[in-house]
Amino acid sequence: MTALAALDLARRGHRVTIFIPFLPYYYYHVALGRRPASWLRACLPHLRDWLRHRRFSFQELLDEEGVRGRVSIRFVPRRASKRQLKRLDCLIIHSIAQVVEYRRSFPQERQVYLLHHPEEWAHGHAETFIELRNAFAGKILVISPFTARQVAGHVSNPPVIPNAIAPAAWSQRQAFDPGANRRDILFFWKDFNSAAQGSEIVKALMQMRPGTTLTIWARGRGYKAAAQEHFPGVKIVQELNEQELVNLYLEHSLLMFPSTYEGFGMPPIEALACGCLPVLRPEVGAAELYARDGENSVHIDGDPASIARKMAEILDNPGTLKAMRTAAPESVEPFNPNEYGQRLLEAASIL
Repeated sequence: MTALAALDLARRGHRVTIFIPFLPYYYYHVALGRRPASWLRACLPHLRDWLRHRRFSFQELLDEEGVRGRVSIRFVPRRASKRQLKRLDCLIIHSIAQVVEYRRSFPQERQVYLLHHPEEWAHGHAETFIELRNAFAGKILVISPFTARQVAGHVSNPPVIPNAIAPAAWSQRQAFDPGANRRDILFFWKDFNSAAQGSEIVKALMQMRPGTTLTIWARGRGYKAAAQEHFPGVKIVQELNEQELVNLYLEHSLLMFPSTYEGFGMPPIEALACGCLPVLRPEVGAAELYARDGENSVHIDGDPASIARKMAEILDNPGTLKAMRTAAPESVEPFNPNEYGQRLLEAASIL
């Protein structure tokens, strides 16, 4: 998201500096948790990546002509210094840790806190985090109505600015063939509990349609073995780059996305841009902004057999499948990456 916002703002003539800490998470592990050893373990991947590449992961997005000179990348140990912040008009931050780290080094009235999800769910310290949000003098934005509801007790009516999808997926909206033959199911395997529930649906579908084709996208360590245990012999993919992921969406008709908790949930939206229809829970993440049951998605709102029947009806009816794919691109318009930075600043009343 940082790179997409920077790219859009640079195209509009703004000068943007991105600060990337290679020793993050200090606030959670040390200041709050008093666990310096766990902080060092958490930092190791970031430090290795920095030592190996000395390059921003999404640098290629910022290398287009006319943008290169307007975006600066600064690697910092934990946070930017007062001197580095001195000439900035505003500061966009993404975590409660940054609220704390920058409250004395940059005027908080000129800060924008983009809240992805309540971090107390992962770190505890709810009272501390709520107090920090209550006292925040800048502008708080949220990425989904789901997140807005989670903080409604202490953040009143925050503007909702949905995340933007990756340009590689966005570019497929009008390019894919809605009538093309594809494999049936791409299963997003993210955690054990939701994956187990998704497995029940997929297994019910396979009983109804023995020829159902399945690919599993295992995201995270340890999940490949669990997926193989549930579905022996099925193709499993991991560690995909952006274009490989887009190709995977383009190769499948349905995305099984059984996640029970998301601050936003990007895969279903990117899948829709590629004509791959998501099977998802309508109350999770940003789903209510785009997912319409039977029109561009299948809602997980019943027992496994009933959901499997809905999926089978779509897969076995080429006309229905083509009509739903044709309707999919319109659903992703609110997630346009080309206007993302502008939307942030307008919602924060900076422009």
